[in-house]
Amino acid sequence: MNYRFMLKLFFVSIFLMFSIHLIKAQMDLPGDLENEYVQLLSLKNQQINHLGYELTIDPFVDSLKWSLWDRFSSKMDVKEGLILLDLGLKTHINSAYPRGYNDGPSWLGRGLTQEVNVGMRLKKERFSLTFLPNIFYSQNLSFELAPQIKKDVSPFSYQFANKASVSYRIDWVQQYGEKAFWNFHLGQSELRYHDSIFTLGFGTQNFKLGPAIKNPIILSRNAGGFPSVDLGTSQPLPLHFKNRDLGIFETKMIFGQLSESKYFDSFPENNMLFFTGMTIGYSPPFLPDLVLGFNKVLYKQNKYFTPLDLAALFWIFDQGINYDSILVKDSFDQMASFFVDWKFVEADLRIYLEWAKNDFSGDFTRIITEPEHGRAYTIGLEKAFDLPKEKVFYFIMEHSNLVRNQSWLYRANPPYYQHIFVDQGYTHQGQILGAGIGGGSMSQFLGLSIYDQKSLLGIDFQAIRFDDDYFLEMDHGSGQQELYNRHQNEFSLGLKYQRHFQKGSIGAKIVNSFYMNRYYILDNNEYNLSFNIQCKYFLNQFK
Repeated sequence: MNYRFMLKLFFVSIFLMFSIHLIKAQMDLPGDLENEYVQLLSLKNQQINHLGYELTIDPFVDSLKWSLWDRFSSKMDVKEGLILLDLGLKTHINSAYPRGYNDGPSWLGRGLTQEVNVGMRLKKERFSLTFLPNIFYSQNLSFELAPQIKKDVSPFSYQFANKASVSYRIDWVQQYGEKAFWNFHLGQSELRYHDSIFTLGFGTQNFKLGPAIKNPIILSRNAGGFPSVDLGTSQPLPLHFKNRDLGIFETKMIFGQLSESKYFDSFPENNMLFFTGMTIGYSPPFLPDLVLGFNKVLYKQNKYFTPLDLAALFWIFDQGINYDSILVKDSFDQMASFFVDWKFVEADLRIYLEWAKNDFSGDFTRIITEPEHGRAYTIGLEKAFDLPKEKVFYFIMEHSNLVRNQSWLYRANPPYYQHIFVDQGYTHQGQILGAGIGGGSMSQFLGLSIYDQKSLLGIDFQAIRFDDDYFLEMDHGSGQQELYNRHQNEFSLGLKYQRHFQKGSIGAKIVNSFYMNRYYILDNNEYNLSFNIQCKYFLNQFK
């Protein structure tokens, strides 16, 4: 994207901001500190909003009656006309190496990253058009890259995917070249039809499937949104049979186009990938705060695409059926997950579990007899405690495990987000679409925060062990002591604060990280200091 064009776009947006009569509006964007408030308000909301997925455009009722947050009110959704969305500015600095999770299109490299989010929404009856691009600048300072193990991929791509038994690759970018750059992404833009039962949308907004907060396994906001068409129910719908209440359900299907980064390989014929996915959520009538759900995604290189693949969600389970070619029968990679999301409204408590299967075949006999094969899981809870003076103490605990079970020793099982024939793996433009920690990794997260209507003060701790799948197959050399000590571990401690004013907000987050044995090199340790400042201007929010 041309630098001068982006400047013109920015200043035109600023002009529109002050020259158009606007309706109040708000969007939940990837990487916003405001997401913390949205999570808390969702927990304390008596109403179930969505059963299996979250959108960045998803207003809900503020059950806390904090008037400052009425821009999240569901009443906004019935307003018609032109809506100018809040102006957001983010400044991020990494001192030693790139670090960022669930921040959508932005890539937080070493050095300075500057991000601008500004846009508008036009609603007319059942149609809405949202334009909310993501514009960012990355200083992209150099740092020590991993030793180049894979000679057929760029040195900027992820190197630790060459297994002893079979050669895997993945388009997981370490660094986007060696120079500073600007990037323009359509971000949370979409055209949507919406009625009381059905919705159909086309755009690039981020979807998140399942209940996990930090590490959704199947689809998260870790990468930028990809061009997609989605269709499904517009809200949870009641089920009835002979005047008997059978609960509520919700479903959505997604068809999209993934693309390779410029830092993977030099073969243009494999640059584009077809994506299809679905989610189903169900809440029984006797436990209305319990949600049971199923997610499934498939992806393949476009060069193997056939029109029948548009229905692959329904007919592909055992890929060996009716195929002679090993390549063709395994041209799709597919993953699936089952999830439980249980909210205890009176206790302000929610517990959740996402249990996933990699290279999902649909062979339920194998699932029952060997459930640990190809599994991954994220389990967590969140709890709120009311404090005096309308304050709330809130904490999150989440554990994720994407490390292969030992069954891979006798039954083939690729690492998560890698596939023998889909070279790019489960990525879009160089970032993982699932859990940001990556395949073969494990994470423990603890967040403690105090909220009131106008401020947030919190502390986060996270421990990550990266890619044990590679670690267990690499050549460790001789010496047991070296073997035990070469895990890649990162321990991070973060402090965050946000203050809300009548017309805007300002917040900051600082994270100190200690990375042990980086690139599996003993005593190759790094300290990284991440500093993030976020400013937001609420446009015509209050009278």
